[in-house]
Amino acid sequence: MKTIIGLGNPGKKYEGNRHNVGFMVLDALAKKEDLHFSEKKLLSAEVSDFGEELLLVKPNTFMNNSGVSAKGVAKNYNTDIVVVYDDIDIPLGEVRCSFARGAGGHNGIQSIIDHLGTKEFFRIRVGVRPVHPELQDKILPPDGFQNFLLKPFAPFEKELKEQGIKKAVAIIDALKTKTFGEIMTEFN
Repeated sequence: MKTIIGLGNPGKKYEGNRHNVGFMVLDALAKKEDLHFSEKKLLSAEVSDFGEELLLVKPNTFMNNSGVSAKGVAKNYNTDIVVVYDDIDIPLGEVRCSFARGAGGHNGIQSIIDHLGTKEFFRIRVGVRPVHPELQDKILPPDGFQNFLLKPFAPFEKELKEQGIKKAVAIIDALKTKTFGEIMTEFN
């Protein structure tokens, strides 16, 4: 069994933000497969089963405490953990997969590493770096990328955002039958 943890911040205020692309991926998959999430307090998360192979998890904690849910999953399930999250170093519309890397400055991933006590988990990194010239300076000081991640996508980014989400959903679908190595070879 594999558990897919999509990262984001809970609440309407954050719904369309770049930092919530992990939630967006799981929501897109749930819509496609007619799945429904329900609260599971034991995991501090909303959870949905996707067949017998995959468990989908959206933490109810804020991004910087995502490890609380990951630890609950690891404690209560015999499962491989896969984390879907935003990556400011990858251009919008692109997705990369990796295994056992550091946090790369991502506080949600650092929380998971800290709570699990290991970097040994699979990652689906969804690009959110702006590719349109009018947005590229928004990730530079004084605002920096931290503030940029908490803002919604621009309307003209919709097609690339959906392209990245669609790729991430395809990777999750493939996880039902393929190994992490096969996924990285096929999708990177």
